[in-house]
Amino acid sequence: MPQATSDGELSGIPDVETDAGPPRAGKAGARDPERRCIVTMERRQQGELIRFVLAPDNQVTPDLAAKLPGRGAWVTASRNAIALAVKKGAFNRAFKKPVKVAPDLADQVEQLLAKRILDQLGMVKRAGDLILGFEQVREEVRKAAPAFLVEASDGSADQRSKVLALVRGLHTPELDETGKPAGNLELPPVVGCFLASELGMALGRDRVIHACVKYGRIAHAWRGELARLSGFRRVWLPGWQPSGATGRKNSDDTHAHVSGGNSPGTPISTELDATEVSE
Repeated sequence: MPQATSDGELSGIPDVETDAGPPRAGKAGARDPERRCIVTMERRQQGELIRFVLAPDNQVTPDLAAKLPGRGAWVTASRNAIALAVKKGAFNRAFKKPVKVAPDLADQVEQLLAKRILDQLGMVKRAGDLILGFEQVREEVRKAAPAFLVEASDGSADQRSKVLALVRGLHTPELDETGKPAGNLELPPVVGCFLASELGMALGRDRVIHACVKYGRIAHAWRGELARLSGFRRVWLPGWQPSGATGRKNSDDTHAHVSGGNSPGTPISTELDATEVSE
């Protein structure tokens, strides 16, 4: 096991490298290259990690869009990985000097990810790919399977069950001879980690209980951000997670290991952290 030295750095593990800067637009392989997590030392796709840079005052700063200038250190997108990086001084080792790290860095990342996801949902609405309202969602589901369903965590359980029953009845894929869904089809994932007031604030309404997202470019990007958030809170309704979510924990245990996290359904801040730069 790595041991912490007196100055908070890790010993017993190889030196870790920071990147030379954010990926350049148009550069071959820059869309989602592999990066090494400074905690686990595992190489993962960039979209499965969080990039951190140093502010001018040496404060470790989340860079969710991987666009901020300067060298960056990458950590697996999970509460436990970031908490361990803070506890064991992994950022000191990565940046090769003493740095300032907020003790609630994992909470900051969760809040920024949630804000980013809600902002993207607003983009889906502006693109005309978002349907809102109980009857409107049911009508859309009768026409075609959506890319996602969104159900407020504090919404009506009765109405939610009616929406999900309709989706299951109309869009459950047939199984092939091996018992797997034929044609790589699946039931649409259901996002259930936001309050009605949070969804409403993002979408220009008082409250939003039911919504569905149509297939499109933004929906594809949204899936990746939701996968990152699932390392910090329970994102998907039980039994309605994406088939590819096995490596992205829709976890019940992240809050059990590290105190101070927001529990599922707890209101979160919708204000940007002072260190986050808008895109």
